[in-house]
Amino acid sequence: MKIYSIGGYSEVGKNMTAVEIANEVVIFDMGYFMEKLIPLQENSNIIPDDILIKEGVVPDDSILHKKKVVAIVASHAHLDHIGAIPVLAERYKCPIIATPYTIEIIKHLIADRKKKILLGYLTKLNTGNILKLTQNLKLELVHITHSIPQATLIALHTKKGIVTYLNDYKLDNTPTMGKKPDYKKMMKLAKKSIVAHIEECVRIEECERTASEYIAQIMLQDALNRAYQEDTAVFITTFASHIARIRNIIEANQGKRKIVCIGRSLATYLKAAKNLNLINLNNIYLSKSGKESNSILQKVSDKPSNYLIIATGNQGEPNSILSAIAKQELEYKFNKGDQVIFSSFTIPSPINQANKHNLEKSLKSQGVRVINNVHVSGHAKREDHRDMIRLLKPKHIIPSHGNMEKLASFASLASEEGYILGKTVHIMSNGGIIEI
Repeated sequence: MKIYSIGGYSEVGKNMTAVEIANEVVIFDMGYFMEKLIPLQENSNIIPDDILIKEGVVPDDSILHKKKVVAIVASHAHLDHIGAIPVLAERYKCPIIATPYTIEIIKHLIADRKKKILLGYLTKLNTGNILKLTQNLKLELVHITHSIPQATLIALHTKKGIVTYLNDYKLDNTPTMGKKPDYKKMMKLAKKSIVAHIEECVRIEECERTASEYIAQIMLQDALNRAYQEDTAVFITTFASHIARIRNIIEANQGKRKIVCIGRSLATYLKAAKNLNLINLNNIYLSKSGKESNSILQKVSDKPSNYLIIATGNQGEPNSILSAIAKQELEYKFNKGDQVIFSSFTIPSPINQANKHNLEKSLKSQGVRVINNVHVSGHAKREDHRDMIRLLKPKHIIPSHGNMEKLASFASLASEEGYILGKTVHIMSNGGIIEI
């Protein structure tokens, strides 16, 4: 068995891993490196393939070009896990497998990049089902909780044992949307013997467990109740893909204000969720274009206190709706006392921190009240990772989705649990190969 660490082993994002057994290869994820993508999007949302490759936005998959790839499997629908599929997948001419919601988002990405040929390769697989890939390989998707619907643990059943891939997750036992993680299935996998386990380590340095989305639900109720005590505009921003959070925002509003959702990515993720009956958007205005955004913002300007505006821009992205309003590029001008609630944390990368700082500085200079961190993370923290290691009991562990510092921190945790660095826990970098 060979495992290829193609992307996400030298940075947070750009996720791509491959497993080779008996000359057959299965790829897990093909993601964007968001830190390099965001600056390119300031002038256009659709960047040509050659520029994405040249600038290192997508993984360097050249090591696989002559391999027999039998499947590409996506763990969930975040762009740092699926964004590169329309750019790289065409050469492999194999099934692209994911849960229904993830497939809906991949369809949108394919349409954006005019790669219709890939639509014929899309294959839906519900959690709990097993798909036969070849005579020697079977695929199973296991339900896990994260900050997006239908996130999964990928289990590849082989004659050499099971390989599990867990990018990304949290252990949420009181989710506000969907079920808690499928612990019974994970215990069954452990009993069958997991030979290798690949796991994210985005928040490995934080020595605690990640709080449930239920906590964020309570925080949102309090934040909006307080905001509505003032007769001002209230804007709220969160990750566009966080459908559970957006549902919680809608519920916390309690019908007190008209809800308007503005932003291209919000429209994409919400329409996909609506198509699968994951969210009720009755009486919710969802803008689909710049003209529509300007039209509804003109109405908001007439009576701001009638509206709750859910807008893109939680990371301060320069081409987001919040940034455009702050730069007075749209038909709304912030008034002193207006409130902007960030139902998010700033992802700790230099470009995100700089963008968020610039947006917040601009908002405050216009007299806007900024309320930060009405949020709980979607990523496991150190003690969640410990719980997962004890649950799955893999023979080998490969940390991923992190820079060297994060990978080393995960390896340290594994050492605490009895694994040996270089023998049963392995630190890899982009372009690496390990044979197990």
